[in-house]
Amino acid sequence: MKRLLLFVPVLFFSLLVISCKDKDKNETPEPTAKNKILVNYPWRMSAVTDLSGKSISDNQLDAETMGIKKMDIQFQQNATVRAFDQGTSQVVNGGTWSLINEEKTLDIKIIGFSGEFGLEELTNSTMKLKKSMPVNGVEQEAIMVFQPVIK
Repeated sequence: MKRLLLFVPVLFFSLLVISCKDKDKNETPEPTAKNKILVNYPWRMSAVTDLSGKSISDNQLDAETMGIKKMDIQFQQNATVRAFDQGTSQVVNGGTWSLINEEKTLDIKIIGFSGEFGLEELTNSTMKLKKSMPVNGVEQEAIMVFQPVIK
């Protein structure tokens, strides 16, 4: 009987140590499917359209949007983003990114390309971001269409 009484506290203490062990692990969250697609390739803006899908010509876009068309945007696993000049492949800008609002919004913090962009579509072949931007000097909702840069 005395042995049994000694065994119970040892068993209780062992179970307590084992259950606390899992809580102390610093596990990194697994990337989601959208995160994986974003970081697969750099992205290049191929077009800007209105909400109905009609293409907006370059001469109607402001200088900031035209500057984005000359860059390749690379999202990285560590939540950083870099913008490369298409001609020289040199980094011209950088910042951070995150998916928010149940992965319906892409929040980018980079000089000249900051804000919350509605994630209209994200596949391995297309990314469409919705944002209000000047078109012919008038602010309107538009879709920026990006294609992956495969080298």
